[in-house]
Amino acid sequence: MPALAQSHPSRRGLIHTHPVVAYFLIAYAFSWLIGGVLIASYHGLATAPTWLHYVSAFGPTAAAIIVTAALDGRVGLMDLWQRVVRADVGLRWWLVAAGTPLALAIVAAAVYAVEQSALPDIALFGEVDYLGNIGALAALGLWIATYGFGEEIGWRGFALHRLQSGGWVRAAVMIGVLWGLWHLPYFFYKDTFIALGIGGFAGYLISIVMGSILLSWIYCGSGNSILMVALWHGLFDFVSASPVAAGGANAVLSIVVVTWVIIILWRARSDQRVLRTDAPDR
Repeated sequence: MPALAQSHPSRRGLIHTHPVVAYFLIAYAFSWLIGGVLIASYHGLATAPTWLHYVSAFGPTAAAIIVTAALDGRVGLMDLWQRVVRADVGLRWWLVAAGTPLALAIVAAAVYAVEQSALPDIALFGEVDYLGNIGALAALGLWIATYGFGEEIGWRGFALHRLQSGGWVRAAVMIGVLWGLWHLPYFFYKDTFIALGIGGFAGYLISIVMGSILLSWIYCGSGNSILMVALWHGLFDFVSASPVAAGGANAVLSIVVVTWVIIILWRARSDQRVLRTDAPDR
């Protein structure tokens, strides 16, 4: 009796054929769904708690977990977790991840002191949008948990991790553009973003791409530690989103970060030249 013909293998879905595309679609869907609710609430078309703004930050992490679980199961999730808690990165990267944002906080405080003719009250760091003054320590924890880990497990821990083999700078720029577009709902319900106007979105997008390059450099340099980029991102937002950094301080912080990124890119280009020069003739 002839053997029965084997059934056709099941069709592979988008997650398996284009995992990075699937990741971005899920991240956008999660965060933009919440953003849509907040936009409707802002314009009086619905009622929703404003603290949902912070929940939307977990879209990139949700997408990273879903796609990783579908692709690699428990092994993939364990690898992702190990990078989340990777702390054995050397003193240099701890100083970069935790030290440089603290240095920027000192810069912001100095600019504030010049503008206000008084040192800033530490309590100002506890002021966060939609929640009021929750205390500096609580605000620090909030920023690291949401826009630190909530974003970085996805943007760097998943997207950059899978794209960096094609060149980390190129991947960082591409992710930066998509990361910037992910913030688009903010321009329709968050007052500080509405004040920028859609015309200001181009400048904001450039700043996000610069941030993506910096965070990608930290991720790659620290041996793919999500912990390091989450700490830097959360600490930077803790400083830059506080009333201490309002006004001239924000402009100074932006100049410092952009200058730092230019130096990183210059050194990366120099390193590539050295590699090409040292490569043996074929």
